[in-house]
Amino acid sequence: MKTSNTFGERKVNKSYIAVTFALALSGLSELASIYFVQPLLPFLSDKYHIPVDHVSIILSVEMALLAIGLLFTGSLSDRFGRKKLIVTSLFSGAILTCCCSFITSWNVLVAVMGLLGLTLSGIAAAATAYISEEVAPAVAGIVTGYFVFGNSMGGMSGRVFASQMIEHTTLHNIFYGFSILLLCVSVLVLVTLPESKNFKPTPKLNLSRMINGMGEHFRNKMISPVYCLGFIMFGSFASLYNYLTFYVSHKPFNLTHAQAGLISVCFILSVITAPQAGRLANKFGATKVLTGLFSVMIVGMLLALTHTLTSLLIGVVIFTSCFFGCHSVCLRWVNKNATHNRGQATSLYLFCYYLGGSILGYCNGYVYTYFGWAGMATFVIALLCIGICIATYLKAQIQRNETLIAVRS
Repeated sequence: MKTSNTFGERKVNKSYIAVTFALALSGLSELASIYFVQPLLPFLSDKYHIPVDHVSIILSVEMALLAIGLLFTGSLSDRFGRKKLIVTSLFSGAILTCCCSFITSWNVLVAVMGLLGLTLSGIAAAATAYISEEVAPAVAGIVTGYFVFGNSMGGMSGRVFASQMIEHTTLHNIFYGFSILLLCVSVLVLVTLPESKNFKPTPKLNLSRMINGMGEHFRNKMISPVYCLGFIMFGSFASLYNYLTFYVSHKPFNLTHAQAGLISVCFILSVITAPQAGRLANKFGATKVLTGLFSVMIVGMLLALTHTLTSLLIGVVIFTSCFFGCHSVCLRWVNKNATHNRGQATSLYLFCYYLGGSILGYCNGYVYTYFGWAGMATFVIALLCIGICIATYLKAQIQRNETLIAVRS
């Protein structure tokens, strides 16, 4: 697998740049199209008369179906190819997003946005498996970091664009805009992403084989703890951003929707943290880097508890930057340590990742409603502490395996 056929083996060339550009762009459009509704939750709550603790259901359904889709799209990419699935997902997403612009019912809108999440689930699993197969090991972590950077830029641009435009145009026009984005990116990826050189399709799709494969991944003690980390990590992140706009729009901050939406600009720091986290993991080990990043995220959450805007913003920036670093390291770790069907292994990680965002993000709506921002932040800090314990367990598991290998040799 790791031969001279991989991109970036010895130098940065046009193919390596094309891979990095196409995958980062696909990651950007995926997350932009999913999360542009997040800063609009207060607007949607007022427009459709939905209580604060229920309005985040639109994101939770979207992420839940995205997670469920990932159980199958990884296997689909293993069978039919990485590039084909990425392009198909983008084009189908463009059609569904365009359909949303014609919907006036809240329940129907939630359902179609859920289908959008299901459709876009093919991108992440196929992209990371493509990196593992087609990019040289020396730079695979860096390229994964740039894919995560594309994700973060998508999350940022989607949130910022929607929060600024809602004060100047209609919700329908915002849906049109994101539909056009997905359509354009699907064409660009089709044209620029090099065809796979090392892809070997799996045998004909078989449900029992898929289930057995999932079981093997969950029994792999080198990657199953990382699935738990993904659940906790994104659940904490979704909880923060689902209710941040509500929090800062009231006293003592009193920010407008547009001003609150600009907080997502801090996502741009992931251009540094995501690739750099990959480099640090190569140098010091993934578990040490994950433990450090989770610890700093706790510091960021503590700063976000203060009642001064400056401290809150610094805390959110710290939390967000470290989150993208963690995600980059976890993605690379799963691809590196999966013993077979990397697309499926990555899908299971992302399934747990988005399931955490769906479940914890929604449940924290009740925590925020009844216990306020302090209660929600305390719950997030507790989750991050559990994450540190899991990373410590993973480190012990690695040391145990190394000891066994040394004894056998």
